[in-house]
Formats: sequence, C-alpha cells, structure tokens
Amino acid sequence: MHFISTKTEVLRAINIVTKATSKLQKTILECILFQCTAEGIMLRATDISISIKTNLMAEVLKEGEVAIPARFLYEIISKFPESDVSFSMLTENTVEISCVNSKVCIQSMSAAEFPAFPQIKATSSVKVQEKVLRDMINQTIFSAAISEDKPILTGVMFNIAKDNLEVVALDGYRMAVRNQPVISEVDSSCVVPARTAREVARIIEDTEKTVKITVSGNMALFETEGTEIYTRLLEGEYIKYKNLLPKSHKTEIVVEKDMMKDSVERAAVLAREGSNNLVKLDIRDNVLNISSNSEIGNIDENIPVMQTGDNLQIAFNAKYISDVLRCIEDKEIKLEFNTPISPCLIVKPGSTEYHYLILPVQVR
Repeated sequence: MHFISTKTEVLRAINIVTKATSKLQKTILECILFQCTAEGIMLRATDISISIKTNLMAEVLKEGEVAIPARFLYEIISKFPESDVSFSMLTENTVEISCVNSKVCIQSMSAAEFPAFPQIKATSSVKVQEKVLRDMINQTIFSAAISEDKPILTGVMFNIAKDNLEVVALDGYRMAVRNQPVISEVDSSCVVPARTAREVARIIEDTEKTVKITVSGNMALFETEGTEIYTRLLEGEYIKYKNLLPKSHKTEIVVEKDMMKDSVERAAVLAREGSNNLVKLDIRDNVLNISSNSEIGNIDENIPVMQTGDNLQIAFNAKYISDVLRCIEDKEIKLEFNTPISPCLIVKPGSTEYHYLILPVQVR
C-alpha cells in the first residue's frame, strides 16, 4: 500500500471515522482501516455499536489495505507542516508516514482482523438537508436520559411519516419534540443511541446537501456525501410521548426569547449555589418575574409579557429552562401552564415546529 494526500484531507477523513473507534487499546477496534484500490481510498472504523466509513481524496501509487491505530495518528499528522503526506507499508506490520523532512513509523495490524461492516438492505428512506438534520438533533438531544435505568430513553427517537420527520428526546423530567417537512418514502420509527445522533450532528455540515436516512431491522444508516454512518438501534417500546402533551392550559404568556434567556441565565448563576438549583417564575398582570435565592445572594427581575389567563407562581430546575432557551432561534416564544405542579409547554407561536415540556419543582 502506498498513497499520497494532503495533510488537510487526511485530517478531515481521520477526524470523521475516529468517532467510531474504540478506546480499548491494542485491539483492532482502536484502528482505522485504510483500503486503497484503483477506485480510491476508503477509511473505516467501528466499535461494533457504531461504524463509519468515508472517502479520502488521494493519489494511489500501490493498492493494499492496513489497519492503523487511531490513538496517535491524528496527533502526529496534525503536527506535520502544511504539505503532502505519504503513507507506505514497509513491512507486514509497519507503516511509514512521511511529510517533507519528517518520517514516522507506526506499528499496524492486519486488515484481515478488521470486523465486517453492517449490511443494510436497500429499503425506502427519508431525505433531509444536512443543516436541518443537525439543528433537529441539537435542539432535542439534550433532553435524552443519561441514566441507564430506562435504556430506551438514552436514545433519540426518529419518527418518520409521509413527508414529515419528527425527532424526540425525553428523560422523565423534560421532553423535546422537533418537526420538519422532509422528502419521505416511508412510515417508520426507530430509536437511535444518543451517542450516534451526536456524532451525526458533528459530522454533517451547515449546508443544503442531503442526508439520506435508511432504517432496516435493528440498524440505521445515515448517508451524506462521501460518508456513511451505521448504527445499532435501541430496542424496546418508547414512551407514548404525544400523550404527555397537555390538551389545554389556564395560563399563557408570549415573551421575547432573548430577554427571558438572559434573565434566566443570570438567575441560574445564583441558583447553582443553592441546594436545589431553582429558578422561580411569577406571572402576574402581564409581567414575568424571574428570581432565585442562595446563600450567596438573590436576584429579582421583571420582564413584560403578553399574558392570557390566570396569574401563576411556579419553579423549575434552572438548567432545564436554560437548555431550551439556548437552542430556540425564534424572536418570540409561547409558554403554556396549568398549575404550579403541572408541566410547562414551550412552543413557537402559531406553529407546531417544536414542543418543549418541562416538569416543575414543587416548592414547599
């Protein structure tokens, strides 16, 4: 095997597939498989649960394949000068990487030991723009559960319907739902591990290029230009999340999002110093009062709102509110309430694009 590519291109490709390598050292799963053929070069990595492959633009001087440990590969190449990088096999288990006047020899592993990649049957798929999918994941994934008490909730649900994609995450205290019209050929749903969803969002770019999502059996495939991401799906029955959305409300406010976000984040600074990380909301006569108290001090701010319905006092975990307000890009948002112990629903005025549900904290 022998090929030459640019430092920038090699780093780009390695950075993509490294996300699927295992942290177990001295195993084939910590390696990146380089496959050089007359058609080009393909890089592959897998830790069994997630597998990624991507193309590398290069001049192939000799065909072959080899598995190179990823742990130091990126660091070594990133410290090379901006120039062409050459990879060549010296022996059956040694690869020489050179750039300008630098030469580094790395112990490699046999490509024959590398696990076979998953096979996805050609089925119907859904297509969505890269920047849209990235936003949908980033605007929901923070609500996925971290605890393994209910493994199914550690994933992100992709609910695919005709011409619509819905992404959902919840952890028992909060829920995020994001809808988007898409080009869809299928009605299906699956739960993607949060780790995979997060890596997909990191790999795809802020472009109008298309990502194709295919679901087959217990596997899903995300395909974008030159890159394929395979993942095992989480098994089990997901919570019937639509039943959690309140059908009515007694109090409603429309507020300028940035004004509320800044106020909540200031209150959260002091709330973190308290024992319960609480931010209190007092809705009264078209004014939203936001306050928090701790041993360090207290904060009390008023924000004008458009209020409909009853006055209300309610308290929330400061982080839960901040997470939602940071990810919403709209100028105004609508908050709907019923009682001090029932969930708050945050939506876009006049739209079903997103729903954020947050459980309050009961203050005695």
